[in-house]
Amino acid sequence: MKELINKSWDYVLYENENGYYFSVVCGTTAVYDISFQLSAMETTEFLKNGDNYLAILSDKVRNNNEEYFARRK
Repeated sequence: MKELINKSWDYVLYENENGYYFSVVCGTTAVYDISFQLSAMETTEFLKNGDNYLAILSDKVRNNNEEYFARRK
């Protein structure tokens, strides 16, 4: 997997032959990450809006992380 973007203590975006994978740092006292493959819609938004979209998505994951647990890789 190739690392494309690394925003320390925020998120990392990876790419492989199957698509894009997003890993978001979550938590306060206990720090953990949630990693998942971007959906087709999320990929389209990233390709259109770049880092700006990823910043919005990382906030969304942190604020509603239970929504992303089922998608973890």
